[in-house]
Amino acid sequence: MVDSKMSVDKLTSTAAGKNYRRIRISINHEALSHNLSKVREYAPKSQVMAVIKANAYGHGMLPVANTLDTADLFAVAIPAEAYALRENGCTKPVLVLHGFRNAEELQRFSELDLAAVVHQPLQLNLLAQSHLKKPINAWLKVDTGMHRLGITVAEVDEYFGQLRNSSNIAGVFVMSHFANSDEVDNELNNKQLSGFVNVTNDIDVSCSMANSAAIMCLPKSHFEVVRPGIMLYGSSPFLDVSASELGLQPVMQFESSLLDIKTIKAGESIGYGSTYQCQSDTRIGIVSAGYGDGYPRHASNKTQVWINGRTCSLLGRVSMDSLCIDLTDVEAATGDRVVLWGRELSVDEVARKSGTIAYELLCHAGSIAGL
Repeated sequence: MVDSKMSVDKLTSTAAGKNYRRIRISINHEALSHNLSKVREYAPKSQVMAVIKANAYGHGMLPVANTLDTADLFAVAIPAEAYALRENGCTKPVLVLHGFRNAEELQRFSELDLAAVVHQPLQLNLLAQSHLKKPINAWLKVDTGMHRLGITVAEVDEYFGQLRNSSNIAGVFVMSHFANSDEVDNELNNKQLSGFVNVTNDIDVSCSMANSAAIMCLPKSHFEVVRPGIMLYGSSPFLDVSASELGLQPVMQFESSLLDIKTIKAGESIGYGSTYQCQSDTRIGIVSAGYGDGYPRHASNKTQVWINGRTCSLLGRVSMDSLCIDLTDVEAATGDRVVLWGRELSVDEVARKSGTIAYELLCHAGSIAGL
């Protein structure tokens, strides 16, 4: 088992040796478990397929899988992620969302007892031509309006029949994916759900459609299996509802410290491009974190950090290794802790002010930190 809280300091190597940067990323595994329990509260009659692709959204796939061991299934995007889970002792059912793309991958799926999403004719052909030691589970992906992976509604009967009759298939499941479930009133949600129900009503099969947003706002889409992703990591999929309002707890804590404090005179500018000009004498702080650490370079001056119980706005452009903040009316000293996002400041709020989404910030920061 992993510790309830894992800390990782970013490490880089240079010609002069090893250089420890001043960011700190910690993962709260108790919060992760709490968020899984919230999924079960929202969808008490469904099994839970925890989505841990993209290195568990930047949180570290292997320790996250350990913590989420009470989930019923796991979902990853690519075969390599599934292989890593098996190589590290994971015995839970695992679904590969991209499926297999050649005979070698299909054979490996059989050997490792991995389930595959089937979404194109190539996969049907490979199944027909292969002789597997052990049949696999297939999840038939239906495109109901997302227009990414998936077969058309008109093709469902043909694909389903071939899969069910294949000696290489142990069980068949049917799934789809919402394009706009984070927009509760978007009419395409009802259109997609209706289309999915129409093609599965007459089939004796377990289904899955609900992602995080649908788990919380579209109970009719829960079916037999729900697929939570971002909500597991304590982020809200909705623009107008906070994670805390949904009962979710932040999992990633991203912190640094004040490197320096100085006063900039009125009329002087700050940072690359001189994009911010002080209207009056301004006390600023330089934080030892930048886009080289996973903080968004495109963060606007409306973006905030937390320090000593107060939020402070960014001033000027984010640099590779540092950013500037407004310390007007804030008690602070060099070395003080600065929260970039986490318990004190929601990653969703930082993402909104930076013109992006929490998914990107979490994945990027976790990747750079080596989680």
